[in-house]
Amino acid sequence: MDIEELCHEMDRLDSEENAELNRFTSTDGPITHTGRRMNLECNATVDESRFRDELLKRAHKTSSPVNHLHTLSAVNHEELPSCSFTHHTLRDHSRLLGETAFQLDRRILSHVFQEQSRLYGFTVQNIRDKIEQVSIHPLTGTVDEAYKFQLLERHTEIMNRLHTLGYNMRLHPPFSEFIVNTYGILKETPGAQERAYTNPEFLHRVIVETAPSRLLKDLLLLLSCLCFMARLDGRSLFLW
Repeated sequence: MDIEELCHEMDRLDSEENAELNRFTSTDGPITHTGRRMNLECNATVDESRFRDELLKRAHKTSSPVNHLHTLSAVNHEELPSCSFTHHTLRDHSRLLGETAFQLDRRILSHVFQEQSRLYGFTVQNIRDKIEQVSIHPLTGTVDEAYKFQLLERHTEIMNRLHTLGYNMRLHPPFSEFIVNTYGILKETPGAQERAYTNPEFLHRVIVETAPSRLLKDLLLLLSCLCFMARLDGRSLFLW
């Protein structure tokens, strides 16, 4: 498959997911990625207040059904403690929602940009722009077509696989950004007493008990995708 074919495949995925996105509705009617009420273009800046309002107004749906418990059960885990740790607050647990979204984004970026030691400024939303950027030789200004092809191939492959779990390239990157900005991430690396934080069933329980009902399905989908990525590379659920 050459670069032109890869780009065609990416466009095909976009078209499919645009169709899925257009099916989401609110109490006021359909919302599309090009509509006035919510703009979800990949390389546009998300208006967080509008995005939050839209998410909380409608019954949130995943782009396709997924068996989260089946995905979670495939990751090794220990017996789970209760979510109600006496030394943690609900705010601490809510940060796990943002951490889950953040970790999935970093996992996707690390999979595509395996040669990059630092990913500052890289997001899943601007991933195509970054592929173009890092493919240009810093001295000659010429495009390394072989490297660009490799990055595009990785991106297409991982998006295809996540798509089978229900991940929508138009919806879930800005949704993840919204979750991170709303709930934050963990302030420091968890200690040994918090090892359950990287246990998928524990995180599933935290999401169910903490997340607003309208965000629940898509948060569980993000966790399911993160579990898949952890199985793919054989590493821990959260990486620091």
